[in-house]
Parts: sequence; C-alpha cells; structure tokens
Amino acid sequence: MKTLKYAWRFLIRSKSYTIINLLGLAFSLACCIILFRYIHRELTVDSHCIDREQVYGVKADMGGNKYLSMLINRGDSSLIDQRYINKQSNFIPLEKDHIMVGANRFPSRIIVTDSIFFQLFRYPVVQGNITLPSPHSALITEAFAHKLFGKENPVGKIIRCSNGKDITIEGVLNKTFLQFDVVLSKALSDNWERMAIDLFSFMPGTDINKLNKTGSIPRYINSPESGDTRTYTYSLIPVKQFYWDSSISNEETLMFSAGSYSHLWIMIGVCLLVLLAGIINFINIYLVVMLRRGKEYGLKKVFGARGKELFLNIWIENTLLVSAAMLIAWVFVEVSTVPVRNLFNHQFSYTTFDWQLSLGILVVLPLVTSLYPFIKYNYTPPIVSIRSIGSESRSIHSRILFLGIQYVLTFLLVVISLYFNNQLNMLLSTEPGFRTKDIIIAQLTYESKDFNTYTEESMKQQQKRVNALNKELSSCPYIEDFETSYIDILKGDYGSDYINEQGKKIYLNMRLATPHFFRVYDIKFIEGKLPDLSDKGFFGVLVVNKAAMKALNYTTCQGASIENPLKRGNESKTQPIVAVVDDYYNGHLTLGKKPTVYMVSNQMSGDVYQIACVPGKKKEVLEFLRKTELKIYGSEDFEYSILEEDVKAIYAQDRQTSIIYSVFACIAIIIVGLGLFGISLFDIRQRYREIAIRKVNGAQLRNLYVVLFRKYIWVIGISILITIPLSYYLIYIYTQDFVVKAPISIFIYSIAILIVSGISLGTLFWQVNKAARINPAKIMKSE
Repeated sequence: MKTLKYAWRFLIRSKSYTIINLLGLAFSLACCIILFRYIHRELTVDSHCIDREQVYGVKADMGGNKYLSMLINRGDSSLIDQRYINKQSNFIPLEKDHIMVGANRFPSRIIVTDSIFFQLFRYPVVQGNITLPSPHSALITEAFAHKLFGKENPVGKIIRCSNGKDITIEGVLNKTFLQFDVVLSKALSDNWERMAIDLFSFMPGTDINKLNKTGSIPRYINSPESGDTRTYTYSLIPVKQFYWDSSISNEETLMFSAGSYSHLWIMIGVCLLVLLAGIINFINIYLVVMLRRGKEYGLKKVFGARGKELFLNIWIENTLLVSAAMLIAWVFVEVSTVPVRNLFNHQFSYTTFDWQLSLGILVVLPLVTSLYPFIKYNYTPPIVSIRSIGSESRSIHSRILFLGIQYVLTFLLVVISLYFNNQLNMLLSTEPGFRTKDIIIAQLTYESKDFNTYTEESMKQQQKRVNALNKELSSCPYIEDFETSYIDILKGDYGSDYINEQGKKIYLNMRLATPHFFRVYDIKFIEGKLPDLSDKGFFGVLVVNKAAMKALNYTTCQGASIENPLKRGNESKTQPIVAVVDDYYNGHLTLGKKPTVYMVSNQMSGDVYQIACVPGKKKEVLEFLRKTELKIYGSEDFEYSILEEDVKAIYAQDRQTSIIYSVFACIAIIIVGLGLFGISLFDIRQRYREIAIRKVNGAQLRNLYVVLFRKYIWVIGISILITIPLSYYLIYIYTQDFVVKAPISIFIYSIAILIVSGISLGTLFWQVNKAARINPAKIMKSE
C-alpha cells in the first residue's frame, strides 16, 4: 500500500509528463483496440459452426473453375466411405429469390436445407425454435423479420414462397458470414434451380488427406459417350477456409462473404506499428521522468534496496499509467463508434473478447514497459545514479534512439498512407474500358426457383411475362438499349480450356452475350464484325478480346479458329473467330484484363437486366421500371444497382485501407509529436544554464536555434534515410503481383517529410523560442 501511494504521489507531482504519457498511450491503445476488434471479427466470422476445423465442404475443380459443390457422382461409393461420416447435410443458396407477404413481394436470399444443418451450425435464437419440423416450416433472420413485420412477433406468421407454397415461420435467428434472409426445408422440394453444397462432419481419426487423394483423381462429369469429355476433381476443405479461400468462385456473391489474408496482414501491420510507436513513446517519456529520480534510486541502492523493490515500484507506476490510458482509450473507442461503424461497415458490440483484450493489455503492457527502465537502473552503479541527473551520455543516446525509432515508424505510416491514397485515386480515375454512366443493373423477372412447379402451361405464362417485360422496355423512350443475362459485366469468372490452331490449350473466360451487350456497354469492335445470327443457334458465333488474341498467339481473326469445349456429340467443335473487341477490366484493376471469348447469339435469357439509359434519365427509367413491374408482376419491389456505384464498390477494401492508413498515420504523428514535446521539454530545461551563459557571452537567437535544433534535425534526417528504402521494399512486396499499380514517386516522400518534419520542427520551435528568450539573470539565480 505504501508503494502504491508513493507511485501515485510521484505521478501526480510530474503532471506535465504524466499527461503527455497518458495521451500518447491512450491514442495508441484506442487504435489498437479498434483494429484488434476488427481482426477478431474477421477470424471468427464462422464461429457459429460447432467445429469449423472438423466440418468440411466440397470444393470442386472443373477445368480450372473452383467452387463449393456437392459430390457430383454420389452413387460412386469409392468417393467417401459412409463409415467415416458422423453427420452429413447440405444447403442450396438461392440469391435471387423472393417471398410474398400478402400482395407485397420482397426480394430475398434463401437457403434450403435440413435440420442437421443446425447441428453443424448453431445460430443464436432470437425468437421461437431453430427447427424445421415440417416441409412447410421456415426460419428468418432478425433483420428480415423487422423488414417484413416491423415490431410484430413473426413466429407463427405465414409467408408465401416463390413456388406458390405457404410456409410458417418457426423461429428467428441471427446470421453469420453466410448472408441469408430465409431458411426453407429441403423437404419442400427436391428440384431447385441451384445445385446443393455438401457438408460433412467426420468420425474422429478420419484421414482427410487420404480422402482428398481419392478426390484428386479426375472423373467424368457425364458419360463420355454423350460427347461431354469434361472432368472434375474435388477436395474437402474445412469451413474455416470458406471465408478465406480466394480461389473459390461463388455465383452468389451477395450471400458468401469473403476475406482477404493480405488485407488482414495490412491491418495487423498497422496495429503493430501504432502500438509500437505508443509503447516506445511511453517508455521514452517514462525514462525522462525516471532521470529526475536518479539520485533517489542511487541512495536507495546504497541503503540496501533490492532489485525486487525497484521493479515493484516501476511496475506499479506503469500499471497505474496503463490503467488510466486504457480507460481513456475506451472513451475514445466509444466516441468513435459511428465513424468506425461506417469505416468497417459493421456495428461492433461489446463481447467477452473486449474484456479478454483489456485484461491482456493490463497484464502484459506494464511488464513490457517496466522491463527496460528496470534493467537500466537496477544494473547502474549507485555512484552513477547519484551524480547529476540526466548528464550521462547514455541517457541522452537512449532517448534519441527511441525517438528515432518513433520517427521511422511514423514516416513509414505516412509514406505508405500517401502511396495507398495515390493507388486508390489511380484505381478510381482509371476507366474500366466500358461504359459505366447511366447504366442500371436490375433484377426484373421474379419466377419460381423450384423446378417441380414448372409445367408446360406455367412455362408458357412465364415466357409471356418475360416477352411483355421486354416489349415494355423496348418501348421506353428513356432506354437506349438493354441486355438480359444471369450475370452483369462485373461478375462471371467461369472459363474453360480452348485449343488454338497449334493444338495448345489456352484458358479463356467465357461469356454468353447478344449484340445488345456490346451496344449497352459501348465495347468497340476493332476487327471483323458480327454476321447475321438468325440461324446460328445457342452457341452462336465466337468473338474474342485483344487479350484472348494475344493468349492464343493470333495476330488477326481472319481465318482464325479455336475448338469450343462446350460443343458435344457429333457436331464439330472447331469454330471460327468472327471478330475482335477491345479489352476492358471486369474486376479489380490490379488483376488486369482477362482473356475472354464471347459466344454471341440472338437468344436473350436471364433475370439480370443491364439497361443503358438516356443520359440524365436514370430517375425516369427507375420510375418506369416500378410501374412496369407492378403491371406485369403485381409488385413495385425489385432489386437494382447503379453500375458506377458497383464499380466503385470493387475498391471498397482499397478505400478502407487508405482511410485506415491515413487516420492512423495522423495519430502516429500526434504520438511522436507528444513524445518530442516531452523529451524536448526536459532536454531544453536541462540546458537553461547553458543557454543563459551563451546569451551572456553574446550568442544571438540564430546561434541558439542551431545549437538546440541540431540534435533533433539529425534524428529526423537519419530516420528519413532509414525509412525510404524500408517503405520502398514493403510497397514493392505488397504490389509485386499487381498488374496495374501507382508509381512510387519522389512526391510521396517529399510530402511525408514536409508533414512530419514541419510538425516536429514547429513543436521544437515553440520550446526553443521560449528558452532563447529567457532572462539570463533569472536562470543564473535559480540554477
């Protein structure tokens, strides 16, 4: 208790340094808490799985296209021995479905599964029960329930599926990385539009590597006698990899969240840099405070004080400071809730992890920050400590070294921040190569996803509605052109191996299109043209882009042809290339322009309408679409997006990274500024007598500025020299696989130097100017 009171008294007595230390550490801890919460969320998005390392899904690989799937040849007992399986389930994701409540249609994302699914994934229950006791049972998420019924209790209410069947809501749950609104029972139908995704929980001791070795043997998808010679392989991957495996192509991009390890490592790196800057600043300022007690510790050691007592004293002081800084940091976190939510697109709630994180910091950080001061003073001879405070060169050197490390970290954050801002500006300002202005992507046809409901009559009615919709769109004066498909221009990474005239296999992206596609997006033909397509059938004619021509090693499309692997039976697989179109970026610019083959025909199909509007008439077109939907489908509700916004959304993660680096670089500047203020405050006060003598001997202000600035300018200069190659190397490593990237220019380093040096020298100037204008007589009397 006595030691605690002594520590508290000392901290209160050194108010200036204590406040500087608290603020610097609090800023650092607040940043780290925010980032640690985000990192923890990323690593636990699938935490509702009972054992995300032991529940496996099937990743199929068909001609280089990898996706989550079911075992295609389930009848083949050689694939997985049933004795190894503990539990087995599957689910069908339906991203573009809808449900009806009364006369109102609500676009919804649905999964179709069985009750075993909820033995593998235990979602928190909000209301009711997580069971599917009958084929007409359903579950909905809390957010979707609020959208449908407001504050009413949804349990027991009846809604209607797109297949016309009424279902009863049994329970309300929260969702995780699988973004769905409604859960339907698999018993409702056995013939949905989409193939299921298998899930397995295996018995203990099951050799997954052995099962994957079996899966790596290529198998035919269909009988080769049908002319389909395509093969596939599969592997079993744990649920924890669903979120992180970037090789998986998901058709349901809105249902499957995806993470990026590179982005996560960036967040970890920023977190460590800011934390390290804060810790070093804390230790450095604390050492300044300790210097004022050098005589005290020296005398204590002379009178028999042991290292244990010294360490306890230092540790208690550090624990008090860290505890106070932690409290202030959480206040900062709470105040920044809204901007943090907007930045990470997630509302962080308080969880057990927050308590664990806080406790871990309170236990570990005081030990870390106490270690160096303890070693320094415990092993310093008492006679050295009893001498004049702060006069030994080792104290000065250690402070300057720590300050230099802070500057390196700060310069590093600022340089990388500026580079990422340049990269983001370049990404947003680079044209993707196709028209983006006044383009609406809309889902306008809402039909049943249950194939069991399809009859000859229902399909006639469905086609009648589609024809009526297309006729209405064609008659709208505000619509220049439109294209229907199952995916828009930004989606679709499906491809296959095509064979060129030299017999070499070339992987090309594939896209079904009509002539409207090229007109909607203003994609230019640079060689050849489209022929009459009236008699060309489903596969139509082949058009390729310039990147595909280069990959095929062709210089002209005249007389050029490739083998189309999708053609089957006795029909010739060789098709001529009739035209070449310009390249465009259909995804992130850093991935480059993909070699693409277009199978162009007159057959328009799909529920995704890509609509080119007359410039400035998007609002009128949207109002027209609402009226048309009401007229044909009986509801005004439909999902749509603006292509310009979709293109910007591709770079949401880049924007987030840029903002995080910018904000945290500013905080690092504040931390290093506080550290410089505290150290210079001590150093300059230690030299008051020297300043007074120099002034008596005729020193001018400029002479004093040179003397007092020299040391810190050297620190800043050396830090810059260290940072330049280090930052260049880190940026090079991160961007080495980018096809398109911003240059690392001298402009970035110049701005970083001006920002950090300007703030630092401004801080120093205020203190040096104050010291240079003191009255020598007063100093000589007080010293």
